[in-house]
Parts: sequence; structure tokens; C-alpha cells
Amino acid sequence: MFVDISTYVGHWPFRNLKYNTLEGLDKLAQEHDITHMVVSNLNGFFYKDANAANLELLEELKNYKGKTEFIPFAIVNPSYVEWEKDARDMVAAGFKGFELAPIYHGYSLAPEMLFDEYMPKHRALQVMNLAEELGVPVRICSSFENFRGRSPRDSYDNVTGDQLYALLSKNMNVPVFVTSFSPLAGGEKFTALIKERKNTYFDPTSFEVFNSKAAEAILNVIDQDQLCYGSLSPFNYMEPTLLRIAYAPEFDYEAIKTNGAKAFKSL
Repeated sequence: MFVDISTYVGHWPFRNLKYNTLEGLDKLAQEHDITHMVVSNLNGFFYKDANAANLELLEELKNYKGKTEFIPFAIVNPSYVEWEKDARDMVAAGFKGFELAPIYHGYSLAPEMLFDEYMPKHRALQVMNLAEELGVPVRICSSFENFRGRSPRDSYDNVTGDQLYALLSKNMNVPVFVTSFSPLAGGEKFTALIKERKNTYFDPTSFEVFNSKAAEAILNVIDQDQLCYGSLSPFNYMEPTLLRIAYAPEFDYEAIKTNGAKAFKSL
């Protein structure tokens, strides 16, 4: 088993993608011996109703005939009025988890003081609590492109360690994949939290591990079994993220291949 916890289908408005279908991802997976891919539909980052993208992915899965086993995650926008009904429907339809994209849906992972309410509202926590009720994990997209490569029309915000702490400390039970985020950047409170919250997993997309000191620094913050593989596909190449984990001797490459499976009851 080799699990990639960070793949997508769909369209990215700021770049021409190459492997943005299930068949395209399957081709990449077969070339690199990957057996399972956690997948969401990027279109849901930009649709007013994110669930329309989940329905597109559902239809694509029905027609898929490749070898890779896809683990679909429904993109949930908790600022949309019907989000909970849609999220329940998607789990009933076979989706295995939820994805939060606060950067592109315009809300915070921390409690917000809304203009028409007197009390703060913790939108993301509502999704976490529903995930706990339904027994599914959550993936949080903390960034999608490096600042240096972003289009001027793209968002220039990234999810911060303080926001992640505000959410993950309120629900310790739901397994969470935090993608494109270096735990070294999370701050002291976040570091202390994830040492206790063992069901928090990270991919190497934002890791700088081209020498032993950098790899050792990461393992001082997270345990080896919290490190998973994530390609941040469909950005055309898997080799850079594979190199980050395959050639750092401090990392247990074989364990990293399967660590992502721990978040799922059926794998």
C-alpha cells in the first residue's frame, strides 16, 4: 500500500494543468507505485455552491476504470447555507471525508464575529463536529501555490498556525490531514498541540528537508507516524515531493507510504 493524501481533479484558474482527471492521476500513480489517492475536485474551491463540484467528482468516479483506488473527499463550505445537508448526502453517497478550503471560501478556522451576530461563530468547528459524528477524517488545504509563483489574481493568504490551533484544539478526536503546511511554522502552541494530537498528519510539500538538520528539526516537532506522502497533484510532477521523503535518511520511507491509511477505518 502507498497512500497519496493530497491529490485533486478539476481546473485551476491560474495554470494549465496536465493530470487533472482521475485517469490522469491514475497514470501518475501507476508510474510511482501509488495504490490509493485521497482526491477532491478543485472546482469546489471556486464554485459558489461547492457541492456542485462534489457531484461532478461523484459522476467521474462512476465512469472511472483505472487501477488506483481513489478516496473521495467532499469539499465543504460552512459559510454556505445548505452545507450540512450536502455534506451528509455526500457521505451517504460514498465520500470518505471532508475538505476545508478557508482561503478560497473566505472564512477563518478560528471563531469569527459576524456582522449580524453578537456572539462569535466557529464555522469550521461545525464541520469537524459533523465529521466526528459521521466517523470521517478532514483535510485542510492550508495553501495551494507558493507565494512566489502565484498569479496576482490568486489569494495571497495562507492558513496560519494560530488558526489551525484554534480549530484543532477544539476537537481532538477527528483525524486531520493538514496539507501544504510545515509544522515548523506553526508556533509554540501549535507544536505543543500536535505532540498531543497524534491523529494530525502532514505531507512534505512545504518541508525543506535537503539536509539532515532540516529533517531532524521536523521530527523534533512531529512524530514519524504523523508524516504522510502528499503530491499536491495535479501540478504535473510527483518527483519533488517524493525526493523530500525518499532521500532523507531520518524519515522511514516505507512507513510514510502507509501512515495516511491510519485515518480511515476501512484501509
